[in-house]
Amino acid sequence: MGDDATREIVRLFLDDFPVSLERLTLGGREEQQRIAHGIKSSALHMGALGLSQRMARIEGLLGSGAGPLTPGEIAAIRADFEAVAPALRGYASPA
Repeated sequence: MGDDATREIVRLFLDDFPVSLERLTLGGREEQQRIAHGIKSSALHMGALGLSQRMARIEGLLGSGAGPLTPGEIAAIRADFEAVAPALRGYASPA
């Protein structure tokens, strides 16, 4: 895969994340678990290991029947994303 294709994949991840996070906050448990799995996998491919690990924990919690996601968990997911987003944006949009 060349640089152009890789940059496009990174741009898609960056663009899709806010929508996925919103769906994660509003969806039912099965949808939340599916979204958590998708973010976990995508984040791992982007090198966002902290975000991927957090999503793995959340996916596990949702699968075990734990209560709904808390605002603190959503804020932590957003913070993990924002920690890596500048570097991903820099790669996706080279000068």
